[in-house]
Amino acid sequence: MPVFRNYAVFWALPLTDDSSCLDLFVDIGQAMLEAGAEIHRVEDTIFRLCHAYELGKADIFAIRSLVLVTVREDTGRLYTDSRRIYEIGTDMARLEELNSLSRYLCRERPGAEEISRRFRESMEKRPVPWWETMFGYMLAASSFACFFGGRLRDGAAAAVLGFLLFEMDRHMAGKTLQRFVYIAFCSVILGFLGVGCGMAGLGLLPDKIMIGTIMLLVPGMALMNSVRDMLNNNAINGLFSCIDAVLTAGAIAAGFAVPLLLGRI
Repeated sequence: MPVFRNYAVFWALPLTDDSSCLDLFVDIGQAMLEAGAEIHRVEDTIFRLCHAYELGKADIFAIRSLVLVTVREDTGRLYTDSRRIYEIGTDMARLEELNSLSRYLCRERPGAEEISRRFRESMEKRPVPWWETMFGYMLAASSFACFFGGRLRDGAAAAVLGFLLFEMDRHMAGKTLQRFVYIAFCSVILGFLGVGCGMAGLGLLPDKIMIGTIMLLVPGMALMNSVRDMLNNNAINGLFSCIDAVLTAGAIAAGFAVPLLLGRI
């Protein structure tokens, strides 16, 4: 459920000096973090960009909600830039685009105007069509339902619910409800539909159908990143990510518990 900010305000700035390059590098770091990149990857990317452009000694501090960069020139002059991060999603295709852009910048070192143009193109590019994402939702839900003991008919019902979740993510995510409330809302809707499938007299197993759809909401990447951060001696980010994953799991459990209790499953 990725949410990305409008970067037009930064592209409109005059791009003529080192501070403009630094501003664009922090934009790249912000976009990577919002796309689901690890904290270490974001910090390392900004550091490499600053080093490639010889901006000076760079100190980068990033957490889930903030990217802060300070560059000190040999003359003692300081440049500081920061970005407040409001939402973090998962968009591996966009993250790969930004990684490719960063490698190109470090290798070729183009001017600030070209950096701005290429960054804008990367943010506007949609490498994965919506229908492929929809198919991924449906395939994942169906596969998990069958993997955990469901039959093909249960997998087909889970695929339908996966399609519904895709449509909710596409049209509602990040636009109306706070993220945890939105996850709980989706869980309630999908839970009631799963229970309804079991009561429809079609021989479907509602628990297997709901397991398939639950797996689409489980914050596996967030939990994995939190463990990686803690193993890399980055306890602050690791704890933040772990707490976020636990709260997300709690919202999922609370949402699915409502139809289960009411339906006596």
